[in-house]
Amino acid sequence: MVNLLTTKLTFDLADWIRDWFKCGDKNPSIDECVKFVERLLEDYKLSDSDKRIIESE
Repeated sequence: MVNLLTTKLTFDLADWIRDWFKCGDKNPSIDECVKFVERLLEDYKLSDSDKRIIESE
């Protein structure tokens, strides 16, 4: 399976996390990050490998 966490997607996630932090003064949970990425990718279900990459960001 091709890893869909492209550089653009990674930057989009980082921007979203920064915006989240500005609004709530805390970082989103891993689950909230995963949901954000899944919404961007529509019907793609993240693999365990994808989730580990998000967690390490």
